[in-house]
Amino acid sequence: MKPILSICMIVKNEEKVLSRCLDSISGIADEIIIVDTGSNDQSKEIALRYTNNVYDFEWVDDFSKARNYAASKATGEWIFAIDADEFVERESFQKLKVELVEKPPKFNIIGVQIVSFVGQNGENTSLNYHERLYKNNGDISYYRNVHEILAHVDSKENKGTIDFQLFHSGYLADVMNEKNKFERNLNLLLNKKEKEPMDYFFIGNEYRNLEELDKAITYYQKAYTLKPDMYLDWVKKLLLYLAETLHRSKRDEEALEILESCEKIYPNLVDFKFYKGAIYFDKKQYKRSKKIFEDILLQKGNLVSDTSIDFLELSPLRYLGEIYEKENELHKAVQSYSKALSLNESDDKLWIKLITLLGKYSSLKDLSDFLNNNMVNKTTMNPVRISKILLSVPIINVQKLSRSFLDNPALTTSENEALLMKNLQLDECSEEVIDTLIKKNPQEIVSLLATGIFSIVDFILLTLNTKNSVFEEFLYKIKYDQPLENLYNMLFKKKNKKLTILEENFFVSVFKQAVVLDSKEVLSVMNGRKSFLSKETRNKLNKI
Repeated sequence: MKPILSICMIVKNEEKVLSRCLDSISGIADEIIIVDTGSNDQSKEIALRYTNNVYDFEWVDDFSKARNYAASKATGEWIFAIDADEFVERESFQKLKVELVEKPPKFNIIGVQIVSFVGQNGENTSLNYHERLYKNNGDISYYRNVHEILAHVDSKENKGTIDFQLFHSGYLADVMNEKNKFERNLNLLLNKKEKEPMDYFFIGNEYRNLEELDKAITYYQKAYTLKPDMYLDWVKKLLLYLAETLHRSKRDEEALEILESCEKIYPNLVDFKFYKGAIYFDKKQYKRSKKIFEDILLQKGNLVSDTSIDFLELSPLRYLGEIYEKENELHKAVQSYSKALSLNESDDKLWIKLITLLGKYSSLKDLSDFLNNNMVNKTTMNPVRISKILLSVPIINVQKLSRSFLDNPALTTSENEALLMKNLQLDECSEEVIDTLIKKNPQEIVSLLATGIFSIVDFILLTLNTKNSVFEEFLYKIKYDQPLENLYNMLFKKKNKKLTILEENFFVSVFKQAVVLDSKEVLSVMNGRKSFLSKETRNKLNKI
C-alpha cells in the first residue's frame, strides 16, 4: 500500500535542533527523507537514528534544487516539507494525517501557518503562511533558489490553506547570530539573474535585517512599484516593513502616511493600526498612542493579524502598561502587565516591569506574597529563572529576595555559588567575593559568569569598585563573539573610542546596577564618560 505522508527535509549543521524536529514527527509520518547539503557536525548521525532515508546532496546555492532532490526520494501521496529548526504539535500532526485519508483537501498545494518565535528568548511571535504540503504527483516542484515557492509544471496548481501550525525557532536572536542567514540570503538574491518583483521585497528584508535601512527602503519602493496586485500577501507585508523601516530611519511622516493609507485599504488588519500606535509612542505622543491601543483592545474581536497575533492584545497591553505608568495610573499599569502575562508568562521583561512597579509602590511583604501566589507556583517557573528576574529589577531589596533560593536543590553547584556571590555583592561584602574568585582558575570563573546570575556586568562592576588589576586583565582575555575591548578601555584606561551597540548596552547595564548599589565612585567614572556615548544611550542613562 502506498504511504500517505512523506516528510522531506534538507539540513546542514543542525545538530542543536534536529532531534526536537524529528521527535515531533517520528511515528506519525509514514517516511522521513533527509537530504544533507554538507554538514560537518553530528546532523547525519542524528538523522540516521530516525530514518535510513538519508542522502547527500552537493550544495549549489539553490534551495529549490535541494528540496526537489529530497522530493524525488519520497513515495507518499503527500509531501510535507519541514526544516530542522521547526517542529509540530504531535496531536495536531496526527489529526492532519487522518484528514489526508478521510477528508482529502481539494487543493494540491497547501499553505500552513508558520509561528516563528523571535527575540532573545522567544518571548514574541510572528505569523506567516507558507506552502509546505503538496501532492506527490511528479507535476509539482519548487522554483527560486532562495525563498522558494511551489508551482505546478503546467500552471495547474490549486492552492489553498489549512488550519495547521508549524512552529519555527530559527529567528531567535542567538540562532540568527550563529547562522548568518541574512548575509547568505542576500547574496543568493543579489546574484539571481532574472528578478521578480517579490525578489526586491526579499532583498529589502535582508538589508533591513542588516540595518542598512536606506538600501532596504530603496528595494521596498522598487518592489511596490513593480507589484502585480495590491492584495498579495507579500505586498501587505512590504507596506508594513516599509513603514517600520522609515520609522527607524527617522522618517516618521512618510511612515505614518503609509500606515494611514493602509488602514483604509485593509480596514480589518490590526498590523497597520498597531504600528501607528507604536510610532506615536516613540514620538512621546502618549495620548494618541494610548487611544490607538485601547481601540485595538475594544475591536480585537473584529480584527485579524497578518504578521503577529501579539498585535491583537499582548503587545497593546505591554505599551499601555508603560503609558499608564508614565501617566501615574499605577493600578491600570499593574492590570495591563498582569493581563499581558496571563497571555504570555514566558516574557521575562514583562515580569521585570511588573515586579519593578510593585517593588516601588508596595511593601516588601506584599511583594513577597504576590511572588509566592503568582510566580513561584507556576509550572513554567524555576528557581534560576525567578532569581534572574528578581536580579534584573533595579531595586536592591527586591534583588535580595533572590537569596531565598540559596541551596535550592534545583540549582547546580555553579548556579548556587553564583547566587551566593551576587548576594554578597548586594551586601557590600566585596572582599569575600574577591577571596572566592582569586582561588579559581580562568575557566572556572567563565563557568561562573556563564550562569548569568553573577554575570559579566557584576564582574565589571566589582573590578571598577576594587580596581583589581588581576580581574581587569582577566576581562580583556575573555573571548566574545563581539569584543568589548573599547568598553574596557573607556572604563579602565580612560581611552575613549566609539562603542558598538553591544558595548553601549553593557555600559547601561553596569551603570544601572551601580545605581542599585549606590556605588558613587563608579558612577562618577561612568558619568564622566557619558559624552562619548550615543544620544540614545545618554537618554537611557538619564532615565535611570
